[in-house]
Amino acid sequence: MRSTTHELPDIRFLTSGPVTEDERAAAERALRTVLGDVRGTVSSAGLTLSVVADGALPRPALAQAVVEIGGRKVRAQAAARTITEAIGLLRERLTLRTSHLRDG
Repeated sequence: MRSTTHELPDIRFLTSGPVTEDERAAAERALRTVLGDVRGTVSSAGLTLSVVADGALPRPALAQAVVEIGGRKVRAQAAARTITEAIGLLRERLTLRTSHLRDG
């Protein structure tokens, strides 16, 4: 349970390749979920979602987040076979990187 609530900034998006609105919305939900419980002011947040149409690549999908929390930049990224999988991995990695900033 959250002990405090605060507004998060608008998320800046950069997408390339075949990224759907549903995938974009899933990435935004994942980022907002991770950042919802952090202590400190989230002053900026950006997400990059990219899919390269190259069947030879083992992980053609990339999800990346860069957020500024309390004046400190935190970055996480993940590459996977699908953008949905990359978003899930990104959420896990960002959760780890911000774990010391959790309320409680």
